[in-house]
Amino acid sequence: MKYYSLNHNALKVSFKEAVIQGLASDKGLYFPENITALDASFFDKIESLSNEEIAYVAIKQFVGDEIPADKLKEIIAETLCFDFPVVKVENGIYSLELFHGPTMAFKDVGAR
Repeated sequence: MKYYSLNHNALKVSFKEAVIQGLASDKGLYFPENITALDASFFDKIESLSNEEIAYVAIKQFVGDEIPADKLKEIIAETLCFDFPVVKVENGIYSLELFHGPTMAFKDVGAR
């Protein structure tokens, strides 16, 4: 998978280069060349999957073979090592609690 700058004035880079550089040389954000929709079967069984399994399926197309599958699963397990439950607020309304991580802030999910 190659990543391009949203400013369109920098060379395309690999996943590894995009992660290490953070921003493209033209100060643009890196974006994947392709995003493939997840299969309907994934969503049909999503409630039976663990958070780690969901994360692996969601991210593997962006990482490609740059991180071996077993190592990627290990990274995901270390990253998602705390609960972030979906809590019922009232009938038909649910909230994803993102404050159960090490710093008790939403960034524990997004920044990991």
